[in-house]
Amino acid sequence: MSSSNTLTGSQPTIQPSSSTPSSPARTMLRVGGPVFFPLAFISRLPFAMTVVGVLTLVTSVRGSVAEAGAVSAVTGIGTALIGPLVGSLADKYGQRPVLLVATTVNVVSLIAFLLLTASPASIAWVAALGFLVGASTPQVAPLSRTRLISLVTARTDGLLRRKTLSLVMSYESVADESAFVFGPVAIGILASAFGASAPLIIAAAIAATFVVGFALHPSAKRLEPAELTLAPTHSFRSLLRPRILLPTAGMFLVGGFFGSTLTALTEFMRDQGLELSTGIVFGGLSLGSVLVAILIVFAPEKFSLRARWISFGTLALLAALSLVVATSVALVVVGLIAAGCGIGAVIVTLFTTAHKRTPAGRTTTVMTMLTSALVVGQALATALGGFIAENAGAQAGFALAAALTLLLVVTSVISFGLDKRGQ
Repeated sequence: MSSSNTLTGSQPTIQPSSSTPSSPARTMLRVGGPVFFPLAFISRLPFAMTVVGVLTLVTSVRGSVAEAGAVSAVTGIGTALIGPLVGSLADKYGQRPVLLVATTVNVVSLIAFLLLTASPASIAWVAALGFLVGASTPQVAPLSRTRLISLVTARTDGLLRRKTLSLVMSYESVADESAFVFGPVAIGILASAFGASAPLIIAAAIAATFVVGFALHPSAKRLEPAELTLAPTHSFRSLLRPRILLPTAGMFLVGGFFGSTLTALTEFMRDQGLELSTGIVFGGLSLGSVLVAILIVFAPEKFSLRARWISFGTLALLAALSLVVATSVALVVVGLIAAGCGIGAVIVTLFTTAHKRTPAGRTTTVMTMLTSALVVGQALATALGGFIAENAGAQAGFALAAALTLLLVVTSVISFGLDKRGQ
């Protein structure tokens, strides 16, 4: 059964008419409201800043890249292990109470992490607290995606519904990628200007204000369990099937591509004597990604999801290979833009594929699984890629990114095989 019928039919259906024609963009803006979109975007930033912020702080205070990589990896693992559970609780009890509790724990744990890192405490205790920071980091992206999917599904039908849901997936992917690119850039600026602890202090402040505002937004009230037609009727174990796990694995590899590319680029720019411009050059990845994520809305329906995953994954692979042999900043920028074009379309495709395969009442859980996989992939690849790039050079770091995109293509082929067999 599809997860599309998640709200009661009591909401008015938006029907296009000759006097007030409804476009997908107008429909999406109407169901969310004008405050929803800036609020949801800013609320994403703590999630995007946490892993790299932890890496920056521990490196600065403890003076060990190895320890910092280990702590940031543990932080990402906390997100990956507990994130889906938080999503499952949101499916069962509603987003508002779950998000408020998680945000409270996160703000307190971030403050404690700052204090503990600056103390003589063992790195093991710092890592343990890092796990709690990652586990409690508010995952606004899947919650935002679920809200829009549910509201659009409840208020539209037919062609307008399909086009608006496609736009929702593209918009959410653009917002995710913009946050994930802006997050590391913001960390670099804040750390340079105000010290290594500033990024996590800002993340805690955003969580305490904007994320709380997102939790209290009226769109969350519309998703209270009492208003859900279909409560989760499938166990979490039912989600541990190849049809769900393969898009999740794909998102893990996308996160790995982000992390390994960032560390390789950092080493490359340092070799060029331009390390302070790393964030600006890394923005080329976001430029290509955002552009294609918007344009993919207009792709014909004959261009199937599985064909998109394979073709755009292959484009990302070819672009990653070009980065391995790039010898100038200009060539790296071109390669990053091309890689972004492939990765942006893959992200939209993975979320759309996972949504179509999600059992009834489990949308938030599955969306959280994918987002968690992205973060833990980024965390682990950042640690591994940093070690490789520092010891073997930027080209070796870019080679890791290329290897991960190769696995992304392989995963798409396996997923295609499951679709052919109807599994």
